[in-house]
This record gives sequence, C-alpha cells and structure tokens, in this order.
Amino acid sequence: MGKGQKRSGAKKLPANKRNELNGLIDTLISHGFKTTTNLSEQWTQYLEIRSLLDRVQAIEAELKVKSASSKNRVACIEAFCAWARENGAQFDGVKISEFPGYGMGLEATKEFHEDAVFISIPKKMLMGLHNVSNAIAPMMSEMPMVQTMSNIKLAFSLLVERLNPNSFWKPYIDTLPEKYSTVMNFSTNEMQELKGSSALSSALVQCKNIARQYAFIRKYIDNIKEEGFDATLLTLKERFSFDLYCWAVSTVMTRQNLVPMHVTDKDEPQTHMSPALIPLWDMANHAHGKITTIYNAESDCIESSVQAKCQRGEQIFIFYGPRSNADFLIHNGFVYGKNEHDSVPIRLGLSSMDQLVSERTELLKALNIVVSGELSLLPAPQFISPELLGFVRVFNMSKEHLEHWLTNDRATDLLHADCALDTALEVKTWKFLETRLTLLLRSFPTTLEEDVALQSGPKLGHIRSILLQFRIGEKQILRDALEYVQQRVKS
Repeated sequence: MGKGQKRSGAKKLPANKRNELNGLIDTLISHGFKTTTNLSEQWTQYLEIRSLLDRVQAIEAELKVKSASSKNRVACIEAFCAWARENGAQFDGVKISEFPGYGMGLEATKEFHEDAVFISIPKKMLMGLHNVSNAIAPMMSEMPMVQTMSNIKLAFSLLVERLNPNSFWKPYIDTLPEKYSTVMNFSTNEMQELKGSSALSSALVQCKNIARQYAFIRKYIDNIKEEGFDATLLTLKERFSFDLYCWAVSTVMTRQNLVPMHVTDKDEPQTHMSPALIPLWDMANHAHGKITTIYNAESDCIESSVQAKCQRGEQIFIFYGPRSNADFLIHNGFVYGKNEHDSVPIRLGLSSMDQLVSERTELLKALNIVVSGELSLLPAPQFISPELLGFVRVFNMSKEHLEHWLTNDRATDLLHADCALDTALEVKTWKFLETRLTLLLRSFPTTLEEDVALQSGPKLGHIRSILLQFRIGEKQILRDALEYVQQRVKS
C-alpha cells in the first residue's frame, strides 16, 4: 500500500466517542503529574485511574481488529522452532513443553552434564533497539518519553511488530502469552490483596506510570495525519490501545535482558548494554543457582549452559538473578517459593527536627547506611540486615553514645548483632524493632494463619494464588524476625 492510501476495513469511532476518549486521555495525563504524599492518597488516585482506564478499554474495544492468527501458543511452537533453526539458533536436545505450575518451559530431550551449553541464539534473532523498524524510528525520536526510556522504546517497537503480519519476528510473537500476571493486569480487588504489604506502593506507582505512558503515546498517535504515512503507522493509528500497550510492556518487563551492543561514537567503537528480547531462551523458567548465560563475542551469540546435571525429561531452569519476591511480583508476575534472596523493606529516616541529626548523619555515613530510605529484613537465619540493625542503633543513641562511636575506629562493630553496647541502648534498639515489626504485621487485613488456611480452601484464580503466596512469604519473614527480636529483648 502506498503512502497516503486509505486502508480498507479501518474502524472509526463516532465523534462523541472520540471526544470522550480524548477527554479521558487528557485526564490520565493530568493524573500522571499529580504527586501523592502517602499510601492512602496513592490508593485513591489508583482507583480514579483504574476507573478512567475501564472506560478507555470499553471505548477501544470497538476498535479491535481480530488477530490474523487464531492459533494458540502451543500450535505455533513447531513453526517457531523451525524459524529459530533457519536463523541459526542451536538447541539440540531441548524442546518447548508445558509444565504444571509454570506454563511453558524448556525440557531436556537428552542428558546434559553440568555447565554444558544447551542453547545458542545468534544476535540477529534478538529484538532490540539496534534493529527497530525504519518505519517508526523517526516517530520514536520525536516522543521524549519513548526516546529517553529504553524499556518503553523496546515495548513500543514490539507492539508495532505485533501489528505487522510480515514481521521477521512473527513466529516468535505468535508464541508469546496473550495475557500476563503483571500488576497492570490486576483488578482493583486483586490489587487490594496487597494492602499492608511492602509491594503495594510500588505496584500502584507502576500502574500510574504505565497509564501515563499509554496516554502520552495515544495522544501522539491520534495527532498523526494519515497523508504521507505508510501502512505501518496507519495500522498503529487504527489499532493502538491500552490493552495492546499493556501486553507489550508486560512482555518486555517479564522477558527483556541486557545484552552488549557495539556502537561507534565520535569514530570510537564502544560497547554498551541494551535491553533486548531473546527468542526461545526466554522460555526458560527461574530457579535458584548461578548466572549461566553469556554473550560469546566470537560467535556473536547468546549462550546458556545448564546449572546442574539435567536428565532427559527434566525442565531446564536458568537463574534470573538475586531478586526479592516483591521484585519478581512487580516486574515478572510470579513469586518464587523459599526465595533465599527474598527481603522485606522497612522505610526509616532521620528527622530534621532531631537535635542530634548532624551527629547521627555523620555516623550513618561512616557506616555506609542511608539516612533515609529502605532497609531490609531477611529470611531466617539472618532476620535483621546489618544496615537495618546499624541504623536503629544509631537512631536510638544518646549524645554520649554518638560521641563515643564517632571517635571509635571499630564503629563497624555496630553492624553486628553481638556488638558490645551499653545495656540501655541495646534494650532500646531491640524494643524499637519489636514495636515496628508488630505494627507491620498488624497492618495486614489478614493474619499469617488466615492466609495459610486459604491455601487449602476453594481454588483461587491464578493472580490471587500468586498474591496469597507473596503475602504468606512476607508475613513469614516478619513473623520470624519478630520472634528473633523478642528473644533478644528477653536476653
């Protein structure tokens, strides 16, 4: 189709619906710039944004064009694997299979010894910022939000490729999930199940940011004049929607990885890390272990080896990195049971009204501890992170204590639970922690016991099951830490 040519079958909104949609977009942008000062205000704003988006989705539903392919993911695997092999991927002894509780994953069809390479993906198969469609490159450079944020740029590029029936990556895109369990896809009732948890605020911020990004891009696309634009941009103008943007963002959030890209800057060759989607490799699920994926400069391929000996028929896992379950929930849409890298953040800070704020600040800086921010509770047997313990000790010190430790060359002893301290200060420290942990546990609408009981009750939906698992894990860390602190108080 030539430039400026009208597309057949394009759906148009009536003027009243178009005007309503424009008004909703303007209100979403306005919300995107409104700051909130506490969690209650965040929640109220989230409900307002969610209400606006519900109406947006209802209007945009009238514009939806049926997908050219009605095949499900499983039916597309054979064509995808053929495409991957044609383009140089090597994965002998590996196939894509479905696993209970995991969805799709990679299955070994032969035995692999520890550290054996099981997959190799050439860089030309990667979808990244180095091979964005020429049709949208100028447009992306004109939108500041897209231009400056690499993850948004990759998501925008992905959604354009999804709308292109002739995309090089079509076999890959056909195998991607239609829906994700990321926070943008939570209902308000599901989001409410995070109340009391450390993840709620981050989840609300994520939803607000995605809504604002969508509104800005929607507004820009709506202003594209049909004359002078090719079929790619006209298709984008017709079919861009909040649902489509959420799908693209969720895909990037859950599957992107940083890979080395070579660029020439001022005639000097440089390498920088850039986000990309890695077809086939991104089917591998997470398990504890070590990073076993590398970029092989000689072959210009992404290579991954098995973490441990793997028998035929077993699932091949990779390690996504040391992340907390809150990170996994917000950015990947799952929770990992018995996560040894899990943590629960506690927000603490010095008061500017404190007469000893200067001395406390000086000592905290000497200990490399933030004066205001999040400090971590850890799974048993660590319980209290060294930084959290150090902060609380400094926070509760008298002037004499501060003077002593500021001139002491063993100040880092404050980071250890068995540091020799004045008895009154030690009691004050553990009492402070006991009170704080008790309040955090009380902030949940349900108890740990009630949540555990829900696990054996009627079957929950996929997202509610994930949220329940997350709450139980967080409450268990809080409960274990509280019991540890109470023992310190008694001793």
